Amino acid sequence: MAVEGSPKPPALASCQTEAQESTPLLQNKKSDSPRRWPKSVVYRVLLTAFLVSLSFGVTQVPLIYVFGLMTCDDYYLSHPEPATGDPRCQKHDIEAATARSVALLGASTTLFGVLNLFFTGWTIKVLGIKRALMITIFWPALRLVVQNIGVQTGYGLGIIIIQCSQVITVLGGPAGYLLACNSFAAEVVEPSERTATLGRLTGCSLFGTSAGFLLGGLLSDKFGIIAPFRVAVILFLCSTIYAAIFLPHVPLNKETEAKASASLKTFFDPLKIFVPQKWRLPDGRVQREYGTLLVGVGVFLGVFATGYIPVLLQMYATDAFGFTPNENGWLISANCLVRGLFLTLACPVIITRGRKWLDKRSKAKASASHSQQKCIDYLPSTPAQLASVPGGDNDETEPIDPPQRSDETESYAFDLFYIKFSLIADGILTAGATFTNQGWQIYVVAVVIPLAAGSGSAAKGTILQMCEPEQRADALGAISLVEMMARLSTTGLFGLIFSAFAAIGKPHFTFAINGAAAIVAFIAVLFARFPPEGAVRYTGESDGGDDVAS
Repeated sequence: MAVEGSPKPPALASCQTEAQESTPLLQNKKSDSPRRWPKSVVYRVLLTAFLVSLSFGVTQVPLIYVFGLMTCDDYYLSHPEPATGDPRCQKHDIEAATARSVALLGASTTLFGVLNLFFTGWTIKVLGIKRALMITIFWPALRLVVQNIGVQTGYGLGIIIIQCSQVITVLGGPAGYLLACNSFAAEVVEPSERTATLGRLTGCSLFGTSAGFLLGGLLSDKFGIIAPFRVAVILFLCSTIYAAIFLPHVPLNKETEAKASASLKTFFDPLKIFVPQKWRLPDGRVQREYGTLLVGVGVFLGVFATGYIPVLLQMYATDAFGFTPNENGWLISANCLVRGLFLTLACPVIITRGRKWLDKRSKAKASASHSQQKCIDYLPSTPAQLASVPGGDNDETEPIDPPQRSDETESYAFDLFYIKFSLIADGILTAGATFTNQGWQIYVVAVVIPLAAGSGSAAKGTILQMCEPEQRADALGAISLVEMMARLSTTGLFGLIFSAFAAIGKPHFTFAINGAAAIVAFIAVLFARFPPEGAVRYTGESDGGDDVAS
């Protein structure tokens, strides 16, 4: 990267290797120093993700079931009770009304979650990652207190109370806690480990969600439907105490901290990540690169296609096969467990081996032309530029940029390839669920679909290579924002689609629509790419040291 006062000649940056699209955008970053934190810190962050996800997951299955019960009870306030022996709540009108209530709940949760995402991103810059994490874990405990009141009230009023409780999500919710955990993990590992670590973090959160789904179903069957909501309050308070005691304080980037303290405009900085940037190519041409934008579009469409799957599996299993909360708990627990195992164990191995394989291909392809390339094809005109040329007056002094480490020369293009592969596999597997017609088959679907997971973690790793170190929190916040907006859209739209299909007795058709949306996501991200190696960010100023080298 160019340094003020001693700019690095653009041609020198471009002469070191042959231009290709398989290298990280930002090399020689001083902030990407060797590991300063022991591995135990990463493990503590992973455990935090597990505990908080467990707390959130405990009420998810009972919440959908209690909405069905309250909708059913409210329905019979104005309708006659069914004859003895007839199913009381398995009516298309009740199922459709429940689906609408669940869709409204999910949409409101996601909408307030978007605000929580901005709020958490701002508090990370002002208060630090640890304090922001503690804030976004504590407030859900208060939300659960209100939900306990709603469950005890019951009927339509109980549903309204639970839906209104989602306002508290602005101060603390799943989006904010995931952003804080991802930011924490990205700061305490080396660049080459970020994608794998973010995948493991997602896997651990899914382990917690899986255990929460299972625990919630067991508690509701054993102690009543109110029990999971009371247990969740205790779990959130314990998670807050754990984070306060066992997680270290991570120093903030000084420039980011000063900027955040000086202005609230940084509240919306994540939105700037997707703005296309101008880059000057090694041959002097200037062009716009849309990599971050296309990755963002792909992530949005991917989450839009698959974000409703956990709810859809429960709604479909309850509607078509009469699953109980305990059975739904096992169903979603299996789904999250397999997804977590895949992201924790298989995905990091695939990413690592894929990068090495792509590196070998790129190096073999570039070796012939690289040996003939001339390194000095730029005539320096300033003392600072003369000092950076081998053989210059200050050749005996230390170079401005530290030597490259192996993780900075490693290819990250495979991460982008993995996003595409994951999305196309997601579309095929999800569409295949349309043909399920027996209860055991829905369990197979729940186990097979997660084998296409990993696009979100790979997207985070890719975006982090497309931004400056001080923009990491904003980059992760941007991806999280896209995911939240996609969940808002998919919960509302697919909730209505499922409700419409359920009203005509064809709820399984919703899986086909989900699969088609994933195929569209694959097509969108197919055109994403990294800028060519040797390209520099174009600032629109005069040629020379003012451009920021990538």
